[in-house]
Amino acid sequence: MVFNPQNLIKKDGSFVIEKEVCAKAHTCLDTNVIKDFWNGFTYTSSVLSVVPTKELIFEVGRVQRPSLCGDEYAINVEPSGFSVVGESENALIRGVMTLLDRFEPTEIEGESRAEIPCFSLSERAILENRMVHFCVFPETGLFELQRFVRLSGALKFTHIILEFWGMLKYDCMQELAWYMAYSKDEVAPIIREAKALGMEIIPMFNQWGHASAGRVALGKHVVLDQNPTLQSYFSEDGWCWDISKPKVRELLCKIRRELIDLCGEGKYFHIGCDEAYKYDFTEENMDSICGFINEIAAEMKKEGRRIIVWGDMFLAHHEWHNPKNKYECNAPSDEVAYGMCKRLDKDVIIADWQYTCPEFPVETVKDIHSHGFDCMLCPWDEGDKQMRAVFKTVKEWGLFGVIHTTWHTIPRGLPYVLMAAKGGYEDIESCTRALMRTPTAALLRKVLHSDGDYEKSGWKRFQIDNA
Repeated sequence: MVFNPQNLIKKDGSFVIEKEVCAKAHTCLDTNVIKDFWNGFTYTSSVLSVVPTKELIFEVGRVQRPSLCGDEYAINVEPSGFSVVGESENALIRGVMTLLDRFEPTEIEGESRAEIPCFSLSERAILENRMVHFCVFPETGLFELQRFVRLSGALKFTHIILEFWGMLKYDCMQELAWYMAYSKDEVAPIIREAKALGMEIIPMFNQWGHASAGRVALGKHVVLDQNPTLQSYFSEDGWCWDISKPKVRELLCKIRRELIDLCGEGKYFHIGCDEAYKYDFTEENMDSICGFINEIAAEMKKEGRRIIVWGDMFLAHHEWHNPKNKYECNAPSDEVAYGMCKRLDKDVIIADWQYTCPEFPVETVKDIHSHGFDCMLCPWDEGDKQMRAVFKTVKEWGLFGVIHTTWHTIPRGLPYVLMAAKGGYEDIESCTRALMRTPTAALLRKVLHSDGDYEKSGWKRFQIDNA
C-alpha cells in the first residue's frame, strides 16, 4: 500500500524493531489504538510503550530530528532509530501512519521481527479535506465499523462522515432505530478511536429525502414499519420528511443535537438532502426548502460548524455536458437549479456525487462552483477511470476536497477507498482496483486482527453468496 511521496530519500540500512520498544512521544500518541497499530504493523512481534511529552514528536533511539520546512510532517529513519515530527497533533499522527506503513518483516536468529528501511521525507497532502462516508446498516457489525474507522486512520483521511441507517438509538423517538440498533455507549468508544487516529467524525442525518433510513430498492422504512401512526411526519410515500410541519423540524433539531453530543467537537454536519423524489419545485416550495437548509446552517454556524449537502437537487442537465459522463442532476431545469442556488446560504458546502463520469473534467461541479459555493466531488466504486477523473477535476479546479462514498458495496468497494486515500497525496493515473485489492486486505489485517475468526477475515463475511 506504500504511498510514494516525491520528496522521499531512501538511505542504506534499516532500523530493526525490538520486541519491546519505548518511544518518546506526544501525549496524543499515548493511546491504546496507536499501540495496537504498532503491534499490528510489526506483525505482532513488538509492543510499544510511551514516555509522554508535550513536544510534537515520536522518537525511538538516537537520530537527527528532521525539520518540517513548511510541510505537515517529517520523518527520519536511521539504523540507530527514527524521529517523526508534526505541525499539529493530527499531522503528527498522520506522520506516524506513514512510518508504520513502511515496516517490513524480517527474521533474526530464527525469530520473526520487523524493520524499517532507512529513509527521510517531509510531506503535505495535495488535498486538505479528504473525507470518507460510511453507512451503518442493520447488517453492519460493530467490528466492521471499528475496522473501517481504523482503516481510514491508517490511510490518513481527515474526516469520516458517519451515517446510521436506523442503527443508532435516539432519545427523541425510539422508532428512529430498529430493535437491533446500537446504543450510544456502544458507538462512543469507536468515535474516540477515530479522534485518536487524527480524524473528525462528521455526524450525518438526512433532513429531506431518504427519510426511510433504508435503501429505496428494498422498501424498508425504519419508522413506519414499526409505527404506521407516525405517517404524518413524512410525505405520502414515506420517502421525504414533511419539513413544512413544526413537529418535524423540532424532531430533526433534536436528532442533530443528539448526534453532535455523541460525535463531539467538529467543524461540519452533513444533512444529506438528496434524491427528494416527487418534489414540486414551485417558488413557494423552493423558498421553503432553502429556508429550512439556511436555518440549519445558521444554527450550526453559531457552534463553528458548516453544513454539507448533497448536490443533485441543485443541478440540472445541460446540452453541453459531455455525453460520455452520465451526470446525476435532479433539478428539473436550469431555472430551478439557478433558483435553488440563488436562495441557498453561500456558507453551505455542496457535495456533488457523480459516480459514472469516466471523462475529465466532471462538469457539474462547475455549475455549482460558479454560484460561489465551496464544492466537493464524491466518487463511489463505479470504475477506475471515474476515480481518476474526479481527483483530477478537484485538483486542477482547486475544489474544497473529496468525499469518497461507500454505501452498501463495502465488499467490492474497499480497494477504491485505498485509491481515494492515495489520490489525496499523489497522482493516481496508474491506480486500478485490481492493484488495490491485496494491499487493502493486508492493511485490514494490521489495523484490526480477526484472531482467526473466518467471518471477520477479509472484507466479506462469506466467500459464497447463496442469496
